[in-house]
Amino acid sequence: MADKCQRLEADVAIAGAGPGGCTLARELSRKGKKVVLIEQGTNSRSFFGNPLGIISRMEKAPHLFPTKKTVEGYSVILGHGVGGGTLLYAGSAFLPGVDYWREFGIEFEQEMIDEAARETWYHMPPDEFIGQGTRRIWQAANEIGIPFEKVARHIDFSKCVANCDLCVMGCVPDAKWTAMEYADEAVKNGATLLTSTRVTDILVENGVAGGVKARGKGGEYIVNARVTVCACGGVHTAGLLQRAGIKEAGSWFTGDPTTFSFGFIREGQGNAREHCMSVGWHDEEHGVVFCAMAAPAVSWHAQFFQDEPLKYLARMHRYGRVLSVFEKVSDEGMGTCHPDGRISKSFTERDWSAFRYARQTAEKILTKAGCDPGDLHHANFVLGHPSSTVKVGVLLDTNLETQVKNLYCCDTSVFPKAPGRPPALTVVVLAKRLARRLEVLV
Repeated sequence: MADKCQRLEADVAIAGAGPGGCTLARELSRKGKKVVLIEQGTNSRSFFGNPLGIISRMEKAPHLFPTKKTVEGYSVILGHGVGGGTLLYAGSAFLPGVDYWREFGIEFEQEMIDEAARETWYHMPPDEFIGQGTRRIWQAANEIGIPFEKVARHIDFSKCVANCDLCVMGCVPDAKWTAMEYADEAVKNGATLLTSTRVTDILVENGVAGGVKARGKGGEYIVNARVTVCACGGVHTAGLLQRAGIKEAGSWFTGDPTTFSFGFIREGQGNAREHCMSVGWHDEEHGVVFCAMAAPAVSWHAQFFQDEPLKYLARMHRYGRVLSVFEKVSDEGMGTCHPDGRISKSFTERDWSAFRYARQTAEKILTKAGCDPGDLHHANFVLGHPSSTVKVGVLLDTNLETQVKNLYCCDTSVFPKAPGRPPALTVVVLAKRLARRLEVLV
């Protein structure tokens, strides 16, 4: 590590290169603004297409699986690297909930939503990308009154390969949109990208933010900036704000608990190794997203063995016959991100009721699709999309500015309650909206 601290000057310093940070860097650099974008992970496409593609891009903890753990033992998925959570998502594309945000005083222009959707490769999957097992689940759901339909994807299907299930491991043909696309463009526009570098503190003087301190392989940095944006995810943004004197940050934590329910069919093809999340349903009444999806083989084997080792040994050879439904529940945000980095997470009775409903609904679909009702399984849930730790309407105004002047947030931390749907496209729209404001400030 270099002994001397390096000093940089910027119009805007951005901590975190997930979809929020990368979008801001791209939009502002296009307008000629001097941007420094700082990411604690790398900017690499190495290992795309194999299990290391996901393992190397998750923030790790010292136990069997490379995920962070809450105090209570729940796994939390945190993206690590340029692209953030878009490196790990399956590419499902859900438009922002306009009414959701209007409730908290934020209006989205339709033109901006359309622009973000177009730029992030928002497309419905062609029929040839919907496999036999997926169609079986789709038909079964519809027959019992559950309105599964096609689900949009952040996919350029002209590059994609039918029956590929490796989205979450990194897309080799570069058919899945990730925020790396925006980061690459920002660098071409003149933005400075510091990787393997962690922002340690926000520079605050007399209640005004003036940049960041950071440390990484290149040494220590002080980035002086007219505007500072925290965009390093629900957990780390809360930590930065706590160190900047906003002690209430992290007083809430929404985790979007996610699980898989699966069974086996005796004849025909399951939905393993098929293009995932191409059909599903957003049950807004119960706060659950359902999709037809089987985890990639290595993940399925590891998770099933961890959850039910004896049953796994008797069924490990049946992966090709698996029918699986993915469920994501919007929880009520009972949790805390502590200043020392620990995360606590608990659930309300409403949350547990939603979990039961999600699993019961998946069981109905799978049984109708031909699975043995006595041989259905539910994976332990993991927490995805950590959010609502720095809420709009509580710690942020409708411009996403904190009580510290010139200090903004732009990632899933800003959500006032559980996202209710995969949040990548919503974060991109929030960042485009914030970029318009910052253009005139700097």
